[in-house]
Amino acid sequence: MKGRVLAGTAAVVALVLAGGAPALGKGSRSGVYSAAQADEGAQVYAMQCAMCHGTRLEGTVETPGLVGKFVANWAGRPLGDLFDYLARAMPQGSPGKLSSQDNARLVAFILRANRAPPGAVPLPADAAALRRFTFDPSGPQS
Repeated sequence: MKGRVLAGTAAVVALVLAGGAPALGKGSRSGVYSAAQADEGAQVYAMQCAMCHGTRLEGTVETPGLVGKFVANWAGRPLGDLFDYLARAMPQGSPGKLSSQDNARLVAFILRANRAPPGAVPLPADAAALRRFTFDPSGPQS
């Protein structure tokens, strides 16, 4: 029994050291995107998303908003999940149309709209790298 526990522990340690487990990352409240990236995301949003989600990200009767309840739905989840969702399902009329860079810009814009502060470095345009970051709520949303 003791041998199995040691072997299991050694396997877990080897996986972590080899990069097989996700690294502990930052939450979105720690400045994980740049202000310039969010500004670029606002432009992408205006052209590709606002017609369905509203100019203020408020949503419509048929389309969910990207602020408010949105935060509760994504809180604590990796930003890579949001990035993947955008890449595979949006824009609704032409899923997968946007580049990885544009999807990262949109994630940055959504973070800013939900009161996450900017930092100095843009988010990576890679779902695997974004899995190290979590969507952290900033408190009550309107």
